[in-house]
Amino acid sequence: MTAGDYIPGEGNFDAEPNYPTVFGVKLTPSTNGVLLAVFGLLAAGYVAYTFVKPVFDTSQQLSADIAAKEQQLLATEETQQRIQEARNQLQEAKQLQADVLTLFASERSMDTLLLDLNERVQSANAGIGDPDRRATLSKFARNDTASGVVADSSFGAAVNGKLQRQVYDVQMQGSFAQTQSIIRSIERLQPLLVVRNFKSELDTSTQAIVLDNQGRLTPAGQPVTRITTSYQLGALLPVPVPETPAAPAADPAAAGTAPPAAAPAP
Repeated sequence: MTAGDYIPGEGNFDAEPNYPTVFGVKLTPSTNGVLLAVFGLLAAGYVAYTFVKPVFDTSQQLSADIAAKEQQLLATEETQQRIQEARNQLQEAKQLQADVLTLFASERSMDTLLLDLNERVQSANAGIGDPDRRATLSKFARNDTASGVVADSSFGAAVNGKLQRQVYDVQMQGSFAQTQSIIRSIERLQPLLVVRNFKSELDTSTQAIVLDNQGRLTPAGQPVTRITTSYQLGALLPVPVPETPAAPAADPAAAGTAPPAAAPAP
């Protein structure tokens, strides 16, 4: 084509390009950029909600579980410590109870109480050959009326129903020195004993001065004045705690399976 062949008006190069329109919006380059940005944000949000959020929630849940387990562990350690402290206190209480119970009488010590008391009487006669000057134990009998479980608050209301007493009526004869020695030796006996209703009477027949025909003292000299002493000797024992009956053993026959039912007759 030559210069003279140019025909004006055949093409308009300054006209606006023909962009497609979607939902009334012309998809120009700037519009496409905005739409791509919005789509990227929506895609990022979708990915975050679909993939990132569950992982984040799982991480939060695991962190909470770890914190709860740590608290449980601390609580368990504290509980174990308290249990150990309670066990130590229980052991101390049992030891204290055992020490206290040794102060009380026992059925075994009651069986030998008469023998122990008679030994104290014989100890007071050491070195005395004259039978008339020896101390004697004339009565030792159980008093069933005064014996039994303590329920009258005589030793304090706190021990009512927890202690029982075995009371014996005792009577002995001897000089004042012998009687004093016997009573003191009773206090040193192992069982916890209580002396009540103590009563001493002077034997006036032993106060007589024996003279010979010339009015002089006989070779026996002045006789030793004897006294008759009676009292109640009570021994305190702890009330035995009833044992809890053991659970009956399971019957092996009853524990077995029931025999199978018989098959119906054809």
